[in-house]
Amino acid sequence: MPEWIRFVLVGGVNTAFGYSLYAACIYAGTGYAAASAVSMTGGILFSYRTMGGLVFRGARGRLWKFAGCHLVVYAFSVALLAAMDAAGINPYLAGLLVAAPAALLSYTLQKLLVFRTREGD
Repeated sequence: MPEWIRFVLVGGVNTAFGYSLYAACIYAGTGYAAASAVSMTGGILFSYRTMGGLVFRGARGRLWKFAGCHLVVYAFSVALLAAMDAAGINPYLAGLLVAAPAALLSYTLQKLLVFRTREGD
C-alpha cells in the first residue's frame, strides 16, 4: 500500500482521536485555543507511534522533531480557528474545517523533517 494511502488511513484514526479530544473540551466549556492545545498534545503522543510505525515504516523519527512540527501545525490551526471564530463560524464546524489543511501541513513536515529516509535506504 502506498505511503500516502497509509497516511490518509492512519491520519483518519488520528484525526478522529484528536477531534474527539477537541470536541470534548469545547463541550466542557474551554475555548478553542485550549481545546486545540489539548487535542494537539494528546494527538502528538498517540500519532507519533501510529505514524512512525504504520505510515513511515523503517524511518526513524525523533519525538522532539515530531512535537516541533506539531507546534507549527498548532499555531497554524489556532490562527485558522481564530479567523473562523471572528467570522462567527460554529467552533465544532471550525474544528472540522481546519482538519484538512492541518493534516496536509502535518504530512509535509513529517515527511521532510521527521521521518526522512536516506537515499538508497
